[in-house]
Amino acid sequence: MKQLPTRKYLLWLFFSTLLIGSFFIGLFTPLGTLLTGILLVFLFLTFMIFQSLFILIVLTNKLNLRKKLGFLIMHNLNIVFSFVIGYFIYSMESFSKYNFGLVMIPLLIILSYVLVDKNQKDLIFTQDYIEKNLTLKDEKESYSRPIIEFDNKKFIFSTSSLIILGIGTPILAYLTYFFFDLKFNYWLHEIVVKQTVLFLNLFFNMGASATYSPVGKYHWSFNIPGKSSIFFETFCTGIQAINVFVGIIVCIPHSEDRKTSYDILWRKAKSLIVSSFIFYIVNIIRMLIQIYLYYLGYPWESIHVSISAASSFIAAIIILLLHRWIPEFIISIIYSGTLIKNKIKSFKQKQNKEIIRLDL
Repeated sequence: MKQLPTRKYLLWLFFSTLLIGSFFIGLFTPLGTLLTGILLVFLFLTFMIFQSLFILIVLTNKLNLRKKLGFLIMHNLNIVFSFVIGYFIYSMESFSKYNFGLVMIPLLIILSYVLVDKNQKDLIFTQDYIEKNLTLKDEKESYSRPIIEFDNKKFIFSTSSLIILGIGTPILAYLTYFFFDLKFNYWLHEIVVKQTVLFLNLFFNMGASATYSPVGKYHWSFNIPGKSSIFFETFCTGIQAINVFVGIIVCIPHSEDRKTSYDILWRKAKSLIVSSFIFYIVNIIRMLIQIYLYYLGYPWESIHVSISAASSFIAAIIILLLHRWIPEFIISIIYSGTLIKNKIKSFKQKQNKEIIRLDL
């Protein structure tokens, strides 16, 4: 039994090694001659083919086609993203461009672990072992705290996990924003600015451009024909909205019922990816609208504040996604209220007993 988790970590090491290798292949592909680049791309494709055959023949031979394809696509997308990150670093201008890989590759490695963990019952354990193991443990558990049942699942949270949700969420959100606001991460500024300029010229043909200055407070700015330059800062990346949900999703408590919390890492990862993608796209659209209106002659101060406030309503969609994929968020709030209510009720009952004793 003790060897089973070891096999999971070995699989994670295998996928992580291919992922890191793909990053360095992408990083060195543009640096050499054309022949060297072709050979490196061929090596990357070999990585993908080897990983695909390993997944299809060794790991998922007993799974149905849908699960096979899902596992295959996710891991292949992971190493494709890794290759692309390495490949485009060479064309970036920011002094911090290599930090793009230092930040993103560890996140992809974590995602690789989540994918292995999500599918461990099919890849490492047998379904019978998982069901028997979870059932036996849950039958032996006796909980003194309230149990909320939702969608045929049991939700039981510790007091410490609820405190972490309340206190840890704003702290983690702030620290994450502080991390991305460091010059260490100004590569993010370059990516957002250049993508915005690309779409401005593609959709509106306005001849916009981006300027990089490695000194001063603002390293990147938009150049709009006939208008003053617009300086870019971390807040313009939309990362602050993403960080709020990073804090929430990471700190959402796990139910102490093992069956309920079995796949919560995957559900959290999925929520983080989708919410971050939505906020990123909405932020690009927001900047396109603002800069285009500025180009047409509207005052920057007016359109910047109003459109930024309007775009924040996208948070409501993310809350709906959280409820669908991580019901622990809403249920933990209800659970906290239940615990407080029970404490107040218990305190009042204790006071009433003391009054009765005094009367006697």
